[in-house]
Amino acid sequence: MGDVLLVYEIRPESVDLTPKKVEEVIRNSLDPKFQMQSNPEEKPLFFGMVGIIGQFIIPEENGAQDQLETFLNSIEEISSIQMTFVTRL
Repeated sequence: MGDVLLVYEIRPESVDLTPKKVEEVIRNSLDPKFQMQSNPEEKPLFFGMVGIIGQFIIPEENGAQDQLETFLNSIEEISSIQMTFVTRL
């Protein structure tokens, strides 16, 4: 089995949360079997809110994507996530 690259648009819960803070919160509690790529792209959203485009490498195994999405959705600082791209590595 290989790895899978997943790309998500991640929206912060509030305008006060900077993209760096959102990235830091994710990295500090991310399961070691998942890898978040460095320097996520910032994406201007609306009303001054800035989200990030997070790229994650996960193992190609049943339930890995669900685990990552459950983790991201459980973070209080994140309002929503939306997958924008997926590919097998």
